[in-house]
Amino acid sequence: MKTYAALFILATVLSYMLTPLVRRWATGWGVLDYPDALRRIHSRPIPRLGGLAIYASLLLTLAVVLLLDNLVAAQFKAHLGTVIKMMAAATLILLLGIYDDLRGANARIKFTVQIAAAVLLYLSGFQITRLWNPLGGTWDLGPALSLPLTVLWVVGITNAFNLIDGLDGLSAGAALFATMTLCIAALFHHQVVVVVISIALAGAILGFLRYNFSPATIFLGDSGSLFLGFLLAALSVEGSQKSTTAIAVAIPLVSFGLPIVDTLWAITRRGIGKRPLFHGDLEHIHHMMLKRGLSRRQVLIILYGVCAVLALVSLLFLNPQGKLTGLALFLIGVSVFAGIQHLGYHEFNEMMYTVGKIFRHHRVMANNVHLRRAVAELESAETHSDLFRALASLAATEEFDALTVTTPSGTILWSWQREDVPTVSAREDQAAVREEPLPSSLLIPGDYPHTATSKENPLHLWRLHVPLSGTNGRPLGEVTFARAMSRGPLEIDIHHLCTLFRHRLSQALERVDQAPVHR
Repeated sequence: MKTYAALFILATVLSYMLTPLVRRWATGWGVLDYPDALRRIHSRPIPRLGGLAIYASLLLTLAVVLLLDNLVAAQFKAHLGTVIKMMAAATLILLLGIYDDLRGANARIKFTVQIAAAVLLYLSGFQITRLWNPLGGTWDLGPALSLPLTVLWVVGITNAFNLIDGLDGLSAGAALFATMTLCIAALFHHQVVVVVISIALAGAILGFLRYNFSPATIFLGDSGSLFLGFLLAALSVEGSQKSTTAIAVAIPLVSFGLPIVDTLWAITRRGIGKRPLFHGDLEHIHHMMLKRGLSRRQVLIILYGVCAVLALVSLLFLNPQGKLTGLALFLIGVSVFAGIQHLGYHEFNEMMYTVGKIFRHHRVMANNVHLRRAVAELESAETHSDLFRALASLAATEEFDALTVTTPSGTILWSWQREDVPTVSAREDQAAVREEPLPSSLLIPGDYPHTATSKENPLHLWRLHVPLSGTNGRPLGEVTFARAMSRGPLEIDIHHLCTLFRHRLSQALERVDQAPVHR
């Protein structure tokens, strides 16, 4: 433990000393991150390439291990070939990040290099060969699944830490919590190589955070965020697959929870909105928290707390207890759901509406049956009574609070209003939704469900005015649908209502006497 503590302190001091040098060099050479209203929230140019300080501190610390003569150093040297291969692949990612910081790289270049580095890592023995089975044991994977899954994990985690690097200290802080979690898990399973690399990496991140915490004076840059994500992905594969505990593969999945959730949600919401998946925006989780009035430090502290909780929960897998572990995962899922909902994403609300439509499908089908029945009755309507009967079939859907058919002169030909809907007075101001008195005559009797209203809180209505016209284009009036704004979403085919129903009603009006009928 003394060796591990010494390595952690050494890496922290090295990073603390090297970061100002990298900052000065980046500023002198103009390697700055400039403000961008569409993708960045800082207000002044900030030097980047902070990943170089972390990388150099890590390498120097690992080099010191080779100079030691103790049991830790001996086991580290015994696996030196594996360490070199991993660091070679990570160095390739670092170079990609430096190129991106200096000149900019498009998505094709980034993914090509990342996939190449992930394949190199796989060929070096860093392979996902099994998955945890929640019902017990593991699923063993063959080469056909192992290679793509390893590449997907490594590339995904690499970009996850890159995507959350949009707030001072966030990506580095999340990486620090994840690194310490992997270190503790490796200590538990006596994996010396993973412990040495993770403890040195944690120290390097901590020293860098002194300058990256809000307000930051240097950024990780893509060189830092990509490097951290790649190295953590590699360490998680090495630690979980070499563990004798099958459930250990779930530890990195939970400890990387924040960047994973943010990345998956970013892909989901961009897909829903049909926006480019790899085009940056200001709608990540931390951005939405800022929009809700929190300061940058408040957001950072809250998200650090989230990372800490996830790290602690992931450590439950070191000595798993079925019910406790399952409960913890359930609570995490509920918390993620509630958190995203609370942030006010339009995409989330639309998803919930779509899911609700699935559960409301039976009601929608029933209403559309009533609509089709009304259309069929209109096709054979020859008298006013036939026409009114068809309209009453539509009223039976209970989707509207009032229906009115008027002539071109404004005379009411037919009207139905739910008996519990109060008359709403017209407003003097120009509201987006027109409110006006509803006719109280010409009611067709019926037993309709009640809607909660009160004199203190009158029911406001939205109206859909659908014009009616004859075969020669002659205006025949209009049909008006009214519905309380306080009710849920409309559960009927509105397109069918405004096309086929409108057409059949116009034909029926041409066939019957146009004089107003009083009932």
